[in-house]
Amino acid sequence: MMAKVGAPRVGAQGAGEAENASRSVLRSIKILETVALHSQEPVRLIDVVARTGLPKTTCHRLLSVLAEKGLLRVDDQGRYGPGALLLAMGMNFLKQTDIRSFARPRMEELTKSTLETCHLGILQFPWVVYLEKVESPLAVRMHSEVGAMNPLYCTGLGKALLAFSSSDLIDSICSGELEARTAQTITTADQLREDLEQIRARGYSLDDVENEEGIRCVGAPIFGHDGLPIAAISLAGPANRITIDSISHLGPMVAEAALDVSYRLGFNN
Repeated sequence: MMAKVGAPRVGAQGAGEAENASRSVLRSIKILETVALHSQEPVRLIDVVARTGLPKTTCHRLLSVLAEKGLLRVDDQGRYGPGALLLAMGMNFLKQTDIRSFARPRMEELTKSTLETCHLGILQFPWVVYLEKVESPLAVRMHSEVGAMNPLYCTGLGKALLAFSSSDLIDSICSGELEARTAQTITTADQLREDLEQIRARGYSLDDVENEEGIRCVGAPIFGHDGLPIAAISLAGPANRITIDSISHLGPMVAEAALDVSYRLGFNN
């Protein structure tokens, strides 16, 4: 009889432990999202407490564990930021998901129909990194390289990503220096915010000779299953071929191609 009476107690204890473990996992995820996803610079313990609403002792304990395992790092001022293991995980995600394999066919279609260079890029704050490229068959074309980086605020790819990103990320870009890369570059926060609002309204971005002299570009975001931009594609070429008049035709083409890739990656609007 004693064994029978004692058995439910063991089960209840096991259930309690499982519940505590689940709570710790969910809290750890919340902290990771706060530090590594929603913050653009290292944050202090007190900031994590304020943003997560978790007890200070809990935050400190979980931050220590996450840092010990390499998911977070701690700088010499005691601030927390993303760890190297997160980067490795992100790179492995790209290998396994391989956005390029989903985007490449639509990129080839765009280049074939427009004869302009098509790019695929991802956001790496405060830059856009070029992942893939389909070269224009024409003799005169823009020069670009896979692996190169350009600012978010003045490129077709970058502005397509930025326009649909979090307000925190937009604020970070707008509060920083907006260096004039050409005479056309947007260099004030108010102008940039207005431009991003227009991009959201029409669904595609325009780099109107803002990053490189003589080059015009139109881009659109690729969304993940959560509705956030994970990449962008663009058409770029000489400004005398990609004219302002042609943007009303090219922009929707790029946006449609990007949306198709989004659906293939699990986006469900």
